[in-house]
Amino acid sequence: MNKNKRLSLVACLLLVAFLCGCTGMGGSSSYGGSSSEARTLDVSTMLRFKDVPAPSGFQVIEQESFAFQNDVTRVALLKYIGSRSSDEVVMFFKEQMPMYNWNPINIIEYERRILNYEKEGESCIVTIEARGRKSIVTIAISPKSRPMKVDIKERPTYQ
Repeated sequence: MNKNKRLSLVACLLLVAFLCGCTGMGGSSSYGGSSSEARTLDVSTMLRFKDVPAPSGFQVIEQESFAFQNDVTRVALLKYIGSRSSDEVVMFFKEQMPMYNWNPINIIEYERRILNYEKEGESCIVTIEARGRKSIVTIAISPKSRPMKVDIKERPTYQ
C-alpha cells in the first residue's frame, strides 16, 4: 500500500507540473509578444511641450528632468520610463517627430539609440535605452548651435 501511495503522489506531482507548464505556453505574452508584431504607441495626453511628443503610458522621472522656457528660448532635459521595448519607442519617435515639424538629422544605434532632430532655431536629441522590459527615454531640447569656428594655431616645434 505504501508503494501505491508513493506512485499516486508522483503521478499527481507530474500532472500538476504538466498543467502548470502548459499555462505558460501559448500565443500571446503579457510582455510584448514577438518583435514582428506591429504595435503602435499613442501620444501621451500630458505633454511638457505641445510640439514634443512622448509615448502614452510613459511616466516623467521628475527628479531627473528639468525645463526652462521664456519668450526667446527653451531648454529642457525630460526623462521618461515606460514598459515598452526600445524598438517600439524608436518607431514611435520616427513616426511622430515629423508630425510635430521636427526634421530628422541622423540616427545612431548601438547599446542606446540616439535620434537627432531639428527645426527652426532648435535641436532635439532623443536617447532611448533598454532597461530589462522597460525603456528609458531622454529628450533634450536646446537652441540650435551655430557651426563653431576653430582657430588652429601652429604648434611650436622643439629642436
